Amino acid sequence: MTISASDTFLRSLTDATEMGVILLDDEGRVTLWNAWLVESSGIRARDAMGRTIAELFPSLADGRVAEAVEQTLANGLSAMLSSSLNRMLFPLTRKGSRPDRRETMHQIVVIKPLDADGRRTGLIQIFDVTSMASRETLLRQQARTMEALAENYRLSELHNRAIVDNTADAIVTFGEDGGIGTYNPSAERIFGYAPPEIVGKQISLLIPELIKPDPFLDHRTEVVGVRKTRAHFPLELSLASMELGGQRLYVAIGHDITLRKANEAELVNQKEWLTTLINALPDLICFKDGKGRWLVANQFYLDLVGLSGVDYVGRTGPELARLSHNFQEFLTTAKETDERAWKDGKPLSYEKAMETPSRGTKVFDMLKIPLFKPDGRRSGLVLVGRDVTERKLAAARIQHLAHHDALTELPNRVLFQERLRQSLAQAKRSGWKLALMFLDLDKFKDINDTLGHHVGDLLLRAVAKRLTRCVRETDTVARLGGDEFAVILTNLDDLEGASRVAESIIAGIADPFGLDEHEVRTSTSIGITLYPDDSIDADQLLKNADLAMFRSKAEGRNNYHFYVAQMDAEVRARKLIENDLRQALGTEQLELHYQPLVEMSSRRIVGCEALLRWNHPTRGWVPPGEFIPIIERSDLIGPLGRWILHRACQQGREWQRDGLEPMKIAVNLSPAQFKQTQSIIAMVADILDQTGFAPDQLQLEITEGIAMQNVDATIEVLQSLRAMGVVISIDDFGTGYSSLNYLKRFPVDKLKIDRSFVVDIGLHPDNAAVVEAIVNLGHSLRTRVNVEGIETKEQLDFLQAHKVDEAQGFYFSKAVPADQFAHLVRTKSPWPA
Repeated sequence: MTISASDTFLRSLTDATEMGVILLDDEGRVTLWNAWLVESSGIRARDAMGRTIAELFPSLADGRVAEAVEQTLANGLSAMLSSSLNRMLFPLTRKGSRPDRRETMHQIVVIKPLDADGRRTGLIQIFDVTSMASRETLLRQQARTMEALAENYRLSELHNRAIVDNTADAIVTFGEDGGIGTYNPSAERIFGYAPPEIVGKQISLLIPELIKPDPFLDHRTEVVGVRKTRAHFPLELSLASMELGGQRLYVAIGHDITLRKANEAELVNQKEWLTTLINALPDLICFKDGKGRWLVANQFYLDLVGLSGVDYVGRTGPELARLSHNFQEFLTTAKETDERAWKDGKPLSYEKAMETPSRGTKVFDMLKIPLFKPDGRRSGLVLVGRDVTERKLAAARIQHLAHHDALTELPNRVLFQERLRQSLAQAKRSGWKLALMFLDLDKFKDINDTLGHHVGDLLLRAVAKRLTRCVRETDTVARLGGDEFAVILTNLDDLEGASRVAESIIAGIADPFGLDEHEVRTSTSIGITLYPDDSIDADQLLKNADLAMFRSKAEGRNNYHFYVAQMDAEVRARKLIENDLRQALGTEQLELHYQPLVEMSSRRIVGCEALLRWNHPTRGWVPPGEFIPIIERSDLIGPLGRWILHRACQQGREWQRDGLEPMKIAVNLSPAQFKQTQSIIAMVADILDQTGFAPDQLQLEITEGIAMQNVDATIEVLQSLRAMGVVISIDDFGTGYSSLNYLKRFPVDKLKIDRSFVVDIGLHPDNAAVVEAIVNLGHSLRTRVNVEGIETKEQLDFLQAHKVDEAQGFYFSKAVPADQFAHLVRTKSPWPA
């Protein structure tokens, strides 16, 4: 008999009775609800299935019916309830005397326990006793019917349950002779035979191993099934036997596990792939359970902590620490961070240093991700540790170079100014004097021109060493740029201490330098100012020392001068230049020259940097170093800065009208301009509107020093400029950036590496490493990287090999007038190899 036939027979039998029949499972949930009850209660059978009596009739939850059901299921007690004794029985109705009306039904309710395969279930019979005249006859008839029903139910319970509970699997019954008796629809689907084709034939046709069935009884076994097509497939078999009608009957339940086996094979493959993947990663990878016990760890981790070949699964960090020779602390302390991640309920990141016998100190960026079950209990933890040793070293090197001169390793201008502020504060507290010295080398340019920049660099290094030997460890020697040096002398009683140091420096520099088979002689001019005698302000002291140094140069060089008030005459000289500049503003004396920006990948000229040039009516072309600082220190920076930006944008539009393709024009912003945050934003917007120059073709450049003066204000201004579409570049990158952590906050499109890092790139591997680190850093922040100061083919090849995006320098062209730049674009873009 198939499942559907048995189920139909049972339901038809109960539906034919003239009483209500409810079967309850051992939890009191309805498993049978016959047609009589559907009619009387108005509750459909499918709505009643799986629900309790109290859920179906809430009014009975605290009544005798619920109590009797509980006694039947719990204690095996039978009960008979009558509406004459307790009218709170089932709220049922029956047809009344009129077809359009129904009347309340009076009932007798019988509740009996049943034994179904060792589990106590319940049978509820509801008799309509509304018509009292026929009650006795009706009760006898229904009692006989239910006794027959109960007996039939008990005899077929095991068989029916096997069929009902496993309808998705093949269910086949066969006798001791192996002949197939019943064969359900799932068996038809799985094996491919229709019932007429297979009933009566041997079970070994479907499952060859059941030719001897007894060894397979009462346990699950994986066997081979045979389809009608003769194809073999994996089958999970459960076999039971029973006595039915005096004969032994076998019931075989087979689950087709073809898909499961394929999935298992796929899981094995995926596990192998995952193992291969995590073992290929140069990171620490570890999965732990909710108690901190290791489940999976990659080979890199095992090798690093000396656990290769150790059975680590199921062990905690402290347990594994006892098996590791050199990494007990690393493994043991991991428990603390595990607990913190679970306690916080979110990923935990931190740095961890590890001392290794063969690899030195390794630094790892650790990330622990806690996992939880739906009820909030700990499920596990994922550990990923990335080796950031090289990155940390590179960052430390960059940080060092941000505060130190790459050539001499002396403090640079940024660190010097910080040291000066600290020294002044200390001098103020202690009451000691402080001396500030400015010095540069006399006629250093002549040495560069005659012996070459290489010898000039060697000289600067040698001078730095001699300067350091002339001062105490508590003093500071810095290189401010070019051949300019500065010295801070602390804890002085009087100016004689500064005089002795200055004389020592002059004598030390005067001794010949043996450099690369050359005997080089030079001298130095020194300017000295004293705190608090000359000023208590750092900026004023810097100006004083500068003035005193120029006095030393003006009076024959190779000597030193202390600052005196009369040196203000030199300031007047600078004022003269400033006045000439004011007259030049708005005339043809001032013009912009343009230095090409070459894209390394295509060698095309993709832009230019606009640079101010001054053609004085009597002095001719004035070096930018003489007048640019004066502009930046005066109020000329406002109108002149606007003129430069306006002229550059205007020139860009003129080039486009002449047929040149659009290209970026870089314009430098000075610190003074950048301090006026709102006015500079308005100025840029106004000039772009006036000239019609596309914002994305304008590149504004600021130095690291500008960016760090007021970080929050800098970010606000740069975000406003970028919102217009303007490109933002940080100029002279690597020479003065004081906090690399801020870089990722700046909305920057391009980094320009200072020329000091590339002039001797073939001679100083450290500079090459720094350039490479900055390029990688720039690209990781999704910025383009530009290098300025390219003068040789070797420098170009190195930068191209390290994927620098843009380059500029004398190797391509100096800054030239607008018409000459346009000619360069037309004739040398792309630039010849």
